Amino acid sequence: MEKNLIHSNELHFIDKKRIHQAVEQLVESLELAAGSTTGFNLYAVVESYFTDLNKRREINRLLNLEQNICEEVEEELGVYEM
Repeated sequence: MEKNLIHSNELHFIDKKRIHQAVEQLVESLELAAGSTTGFNLYAVVESYFTDLNKRREINRLLNLEQNICEEVEEELGVYEM
């Protein structure tokens, strides 16, 4: 059975519930006490990264990651136009 993979220009299609479930699994795997506390919310960070192009750019800049060519494609396609 072939799996349909989500590419970087389709990240915003991921259901927020699935993002939260995946973060929950990450929290459990790392044996963290919680995924969110005062001043820290891993759920919000991951959700924003996947669903908000501007937040993804901010996070990438903070991490000193190079501009991803997919972001340019997303802009050209108007993926995030509201």
